[in-house]
Amino acid sequence: MWLFPVSYLLHIAEEYFGGFPLFVADFTGLPISNTAFLLVNAIFWILMVAAASWAMRSESGAPIVVVLATIVTINGVLHGAAALLTRSYSPGMMSGVFLWLPLGALSLVRGKRMLAASAFRNAVALGVGIHILVPLVALGSVLVLS
Repeated sequence: MWLFPVSYLLHIAEEYFGGFPLFVADFTGLPISNTAFLLVNAIFWILMVAAASWAMRSESGAPIVVVLATIVTINGVLHGAAALLTRSYSPGMMSGVFLWLPLGALSLVRGKRMLAASAFRNAVALGVGIHILVPLVALGSVLVLS
């Protein structure tokens, strides 16, 4: 469970030092400051630590694992797709593809075995929703902090 927040720190570092805010600005035309990038990721990292802690203490933590697994899997896929689409390095691609895709896939397989089909689908749907929320929060922070 703690691999999620630890790998997130590695992912944030790779994105930050790789110039992800500039990559996003070049790709989307929406500038994001380093401050906004770090603030948004710090908030989501804290939420991930809280979720991991809750899952570790709860007998019904499997859905939380599936939610986190969905989020990191989507992120890894999107980094790989961005690299292919731009034919360039997408900051965060290495940790996304080589850490998050395997961690996410293994956790999803395990979660599918542990949960009823409807609980698994709901957890995946929540993970997708949260991943959609992340860029919206980032965009909001860009507008507020600009």
